[in-house]
Amino acid sequence: MIENIRKALAVMEDRPTLTVLIAVGAVTFLRLVLLFLYQTSLGPDEAQYWFWGQELDWGYYSKPPVIAWSIALTTGLFGDHVWAVRFLSPLMIGAMALCLYGVGRKLYGDRVAIWAAMLWLFLPAIMLGSTMITTDVPLLLCWSAALFCLVGLAETPKEQGTWWAVGLGAAIGMGFLSKYAMIYFPLGWVIALVLSPYARRTFRPGKIALALLVAAVIFAPNIWWNFANGLQTLSHTADNANWSGQLAHPDELLDFVAGQFGVAGPIIFGAFLFGLFTLRRRLLLDGKGRDLFLLSFILPPLIIICVQAFLSRAHANWAMAAYPAMTVLLPAWFLRREGGKGVWVLRSSLGLHVVIGLFFTAVLLNFSLADAMGMSKSVKRLRGWEQQGAELLQSVQGYDAVITDEREFAAHLNWEWRGKDHPPMMVADLNNRPDNTYEYVFAFEPKTDGNYILLRPWAVGFCWYVGRFETIDLVGTNFIDLHDERRGRPERTIELFEVTGYDPDSLGGCHGRS
Repeated sequence: MIENIRKALAVMEDRPTLTVLIAVGAVTFLRLVLLFLYQTSLGPDEAQYWFWGQELDWGYYSKPPVIAWSIALTTGLFGDHVWAVRFLSPLMIGAMALCLYGVGRKLYGDRVAIWAAMLWLFLPAIMLGSTMITTDVPLLLCWSAALFCLVGLAETPKEQGTWWAVGLGAAIGMGFLSKYAMIYFPLGWVIALVLSPYARRTFRPGKIALALLVAAVIFAPNIWWNFANGLQTLSHTADNANWSGQLAHPDELLDFVAGQFGVAGPIIFGAFLFGLFTLRRRLLLDGKGRDLFLLSFILPPLIIICVQAFLSRAHANWAMAAYPAMTVLLPAWFLRREGGKGVWVLRSSLGLHVVIGLFFTAVLLNFSLADAMGMSKSVKRLRGWEQQGAELLQSVQGYDAVITDEREFAAHLNWEWRGKDHPPMMVADLNNRPDNTYEYVFAFEPKTDGNYILLRPWAVGFCWYVGRFETIDLVGTNFIDLHDERRGRPERTIELFEVTGYDPDSLGGCHGRS
């Protein structure tokens, strides 16, 4: 047994690229199989991205177009299934791992490269990302590819490197079409040029101009789309920053930093912070500026989003762009330490992440485990929608239209009712300022003599309808037991109201009630 393990380790050392290809291929294949087995419904964002993909364009209300294009490709090939919507996610993650293997190999050698690929595959946020499709997935693929091309350019003689520059520009351009957080990449490159001797090997004006030209050509249609559509996506991005209120939220900053221990894993992020405190010694061990090169792509997203969190708020995934380079840098730090004795940090982290991954895989395969462990709240948005959608579909037949006013609810209904006969949907704009896709596409335009059914998952905002309709009669309730509550009542309770006699001149209101 021990002899077989030694032989396997010897093969890994002799054939690192083959080892990584086999490992990445096996993990990716397993994740694709699991997509067929998970009990989860689409999340509201996934359902929205699928909806966008029904009509291809150069941009959409809140995001650039690559996420919609990706889903349109796979559902066009395989049909409108939950697994088909998510199909590209494990494949893209596998491609990211290969890119980071290439980065690690060029910068530090085979051993660091193998660890970079393995750590990336089992980073907690990446494991979660393999079970769904989000805008971070294509963004991080483009980011990893751009980093690989940039390192390739640095390793190429000055008179060469044209194709590395073209690849770099294509990756940056597609990154911007995936998510605007790609802006951190050129920022990191500029910082690296200033700080890192290694990065200055990429300072070739002709190649830089070529890369920027390719990126601009790819990204330009989305800029045009934004101007043609009132800068919708850029406006939404600015709204997300939410700088209109009090600009000091230390609690939000602490929440964001704490969230990074979940994104990267407690050992990985803790080791990175420890590495920063001992940075001077580490940089002395690296005489080529490679560490500073990678830090230039790690610290800007983290620092900028920390500032954003302090000023307003920030979701934990908003700094995901920091982690491709971090996943390469940490193995370099800890394999370099005392002749490689720091490898225990990497082994401990990888082992912990595998255990976490197995646990959450079991939960997604059987939601009763979440219920038994008091974790129902964590999975409530991903369960029960197929059953509830089918039941509500029966209840709304015969009405002129279905009215709702909540983005996530509209997204779920639109997905669950795909390909089925149902009344048209109208999404009311309660604040008189369209702030999601559905308020634009399914505009609230009832007729005075129409007979409508109003579906509401909670009571807040109900008074908006009072006065606008002559009659509002409760005609039913639909309930799916998710073993959780929302706003004081069991989740997910949907009330059904028959509403008639629309008055377009009324402003509504309950005279003191919400």
